[in-house]
Amino acid sequence: MRVLTPSRALACLDIFPNIDRIKKVNCPVFIIHGQKDQEVAFEHGQALQAAVPDDCTRDPWWVPDKGHNDICDGPGIVQYIQRLNRFMRSLDEQ
Repeated sequence: MRVLTPSRALACLDIFPNIDRIKKVNCPVFIIHGQKDQEVAFEHGQALQAAVPDDCTRDPWWVPDKGHNDICDGPGIVQYIQRLNRFMRSLDEQ
């Protein structure tokens, strides 16, 4: 899955080859993605989560009713900080 185009033929034009890179990570990964994101399809976040190596995966946060740049708007900031704190604490559990 590509950010700019689903075509593998045009993959060289994709400046965000995250789906290729995520498979090579060797540290904990916390994916946050707004379910109403119109910039990067929500399915892209799901595909990234599925591609994270098993020993690096953490529970993702699929943010309902939020898009690409508004996850922290309004009262969402409280849940954002709580989720980040939970992820940071999970790093101590390794």
